[in-house]
Amino acid sequence: MTEDEVYTIINEIIADDSLYIDRVCWKFQDLQLTDEYKKEFTQDDISFITGQSSQFKNLKVKPNKLKWYKRRSKTFEFTTVDTVCDQGILHHISFPLISADRQKVIIEFQEDCNCMLGGQGGKDLYEKQNGHWVRTKGFDHWISENKKWKDEKQLLVTAHLQ
Repeated sequence: MTEDEVYTIINEIIADDSLYIDRVCWKFQDLQLTDEYKKEFTQDDISFITGQSSQFKNLKVKPNKLKWYKRRSKTFEFTTVDTVCDQGILHHISFPLISADRQKVIIEFQEDCNCMLGGQGGKDLYEKQNGHWVRTKGFDHWISENKKWKDEKQLLVTAHLQ
């Protein structure tokens, strides 16, 4: 497995699933190979994935490697790589768990607004079908909302009732 193969697979998933990943944090998130994920792979795949973990343990998201599809202009744009990761809307991507035959991938995408609204994300199993990546299963999807803001909003909504 090469670094270029990793970026190609991530880019294909972003394109095939129409993901809007215009800005990403420079660090790949670590995605542990849990017992639940192991059920999706063969024993050969699990050995291959274990090798990827050590081979790419220090890999960072590099500029001009990830792309997303801009529907308005119908063009692919390079994803901006953020080196601070604490302002504005940005995405976090895990390093993908890739099967030995490169036909199955589990990857996590998270959207973080670094604001009062929270974020959302989850891990997904993608399988290559007819030359395209198809999301076939989801794991641990979540949507978060800033609890402090929610509580204050609730107080404002109910204040007139008191």
